[in-house]
Amino acid sequence: MEREFAIMTSMPDTDQDMDADGATRKKDFMVIKLNGIVQTDDRMALKEIMRQLSREGESEMDSNNTSFSDSLPSLLTFLKSGTREQYPIIFILDEFDLFAQHTKQSLLYNLFDVAQSADWPIAVIGVTCRMDATELLEKRVKSRFSLRHYYTFPPGTYHDYVEICQNALFLSPADLDIPSEDEDDILSDQDLEKKIVFLREFNRRIKVLFEDGGFTRVVQRIFDLMKDVRGFYRLCFAPVAALSEAHPYLLPSQFYESGLQQRVDSKTELLKGISLLELSLLIAIKHLIERENITFNFEMVYDEYKEFMDTMVLRAPSTSSLGVSSGGSITSTETVSLRLYKKAVALKAFEHLIEAELLRPADSSGKGPKEYRMMRIMLDISQIADVVLKHRDCPTVVARWAARR
Repeated sequence: MEREFAIMTSMPDTDQDMDADGATRKKDFMVIKLNGIVQTDDRMALKEIMRQLSREGESEMDSNNTSFSDSLPSLLTFLKSGTREQYPIIFILDEFDLFAQHTKQSLLYNLFDVAQSADWPIAVIGVTCRMDATELLEKRVKSRFSLRHYYTFPPGTYHDYVEICQNALFLSPADLDIPSEDEDDILSDQDLEKKIVFLREFNRRIKVLFEDGGFTRVVQRIFDLMKDVRGFYRLCFAPVAALSEAHPYLLPSQFYESGLQQRVDSKTELLKGISLLELSLLIAIKHLIERENITFNFEMVYDEYKEFMDTMVLRAPSTSSLGVSSGGSITSTETVSLRLYKKAVALKAFEHLIEAELLRPADSSGKGPKEYRMMRIMLDISQIADVVLKHRDCPTVVARWAARR
């Protein structure tokens, strides 16, 4: 079972209370969130830290500075200028192992160093699913790391899993920049009211979404397969990306389509683009397997293919849908012509199936002429049948040949 662990530095307990009139309330803590997939280098991560600090009104540093070496000193000076009485800052580094792969690990080194030396209470939490993430750290970085590990497991019950998924889709006031009660309202009353109405309606629809029978079956399937919340995040990617002013709410139908796309067989999708000759060779292999020929070579496949084409030539005069052209090809009224390709051309198509890893050698030696090397197919017979049905250029006679047993 996949596990995640968090890497933490020490953080003192500095909860702040509110005065009786509520006017001098201080924050309990502030969270700065980074993700190794999004912030792919230290410069981008530093820029995101400055952006989030500026959004919280804690720093007026210029986040447009593109130089890491110029921006880092101002951030460090800001973090070291605090006192113990100030609220803590918590840095959450998701995909921590990706940050450890940054050049020189400068950001990690400085964050860990500030967490140990600064008066301002700071904690750094790294979240990763790699058990060896700490081994990626350089010595100078590891020496400033508290070596605390917290191991967590995926949610054990479906109820807990759904609760996490639902909370991931809910909007919070901070997401829409809605000020809290103790903050100065810089928005007009009308703008603020619109945001609050949208927030409530969006969250109401999320609750309705999780009550939809079809949607819950999709989520239940993900839970039964992996119990990993990231599976649900992948399901949500396309619907969330499609949100716009014209379509501001999530609909169950979007998740049905996204779930179907994730269940698509990658090999079947790959086979949609193969040529008619390659498809014919796969059908020939299918018939060989149905006759209990588990292994085969090109000569066997080509003989099966040639036998089918010869049969079509013999049947053509008495078949209304086929005719023999002057060039010797079998022409279908479906605008797709069938022709018996020469063995050299068919061998190239056979080798293309091997390159696509749809076929593999039956033994590791691989000696002898390539036409006689025994092969195995890496597809199920049902997958070949699906490809025949979905292939847009497949003539009816070839589809009938594929369905024949």
